[in-house]
Amino acid sequence: MNLRQIEAFKAVMENGTLTRAAEVMHISQPAMTKLIQAFEKAAGFPAFERSQGRLIPTPEGLLLYRDVDRVFLAAQEIERSARDIQAMRKGALAVGAMPALASGFVQDVARHFVEKNPGIHLDIHTVPRNRLVDMLLSGKLDIALCHSVHDHPEIETEILARHPAACVLPKNHRLSGKREIEAKDLEGEPFISWSEGTLTRIRVDQYFETLGVQRSLRHSASISPALCAFVANGLGIAVMHPLYIGVAGCAVTVKPLRPRLNIELLIAFPRRPSRPKVATAFAALAKRRAEDMASQLLRRRKKEKAGD
Repeated sequence: MNLRQIEAFKAVMENGTLTRAAEVMHISQPAMTKLIQAFEKAAGFPAFERSQGRLIPTPEGLLLYRDVDRVFLAAQEIERSARDIQAMRKGALAVGAMPALASGFVQDVARHFVEKNPGIHLDIHTVPRNRLVDMLLSGKLDIALCHSVHDHPEIETEILARHPAACVLPKNHRLSGKREIEAKDLEGEPFISWSEGTLTRIRVDQYFETLGVQRSLRHSASISPALCAFVANGLGIAVMHPLYIGVAGCAVTVKPLRPRLNIELLIAFPRRPSRPKVATAFAALAKRRAEDMASQLLRRRKKEKAGD
């Protein structure tokens, strides 16, 4: 028997007559009669007894209807589930973030995303940059936020943000009253570096070497919360992308650094014929939140200028 015959059987069971069942299915009564006859032939027993123009279910027909009804209820549940997935009312997303972005930024994006899509389960993984690619390729991550990835034919990237690095100072530092920090202002200043060999360490060192500025390199750390903690405790000054500062922003002073040192952040995806809708939505929100945070920093600068 085919699905159309099963639908006809269900319609007659629930409406009592061929005429009404045919109206519900938007077909003619002769067509309905043929479907029921074909259904009974395929079942191998009469599903109905004919009595005064009505079809009375046989015991076998009633027994079979219980299973048919369960199947249709399951089909309706599948249809509802498909609508929920399409509308992002249900689903899951595995997000990877390098440690520098996991001290505030990725949580901010997650909060805004879940507010709009409460049915989506987010699984946030904080892992080093070199592991993000492996996790994307193995299917453990749907999306990753990082500052670079090695070129790989199975990974595609988009720009998350491209902003100038910020200078992070202790709250009461002698330079904290300046609108902007010039690189030359840091000559001889105690400086908190990123760990040796990290991409940000290499770029920051090259920046100051090119400008001929000699800092006093005191301490180093591999993650932004540790760098910010050093700064907050008055042990030196650090340079980093504004999005790395995260929740430490209330414990330090953040100023623009001149000349600009632009740092680019990326969103990485496994290369697929089609990208999951939920991953696309999360990426779009992450880009907006990155720009909003940069705008908030700019607004703070304007307020500082207005108060001078």
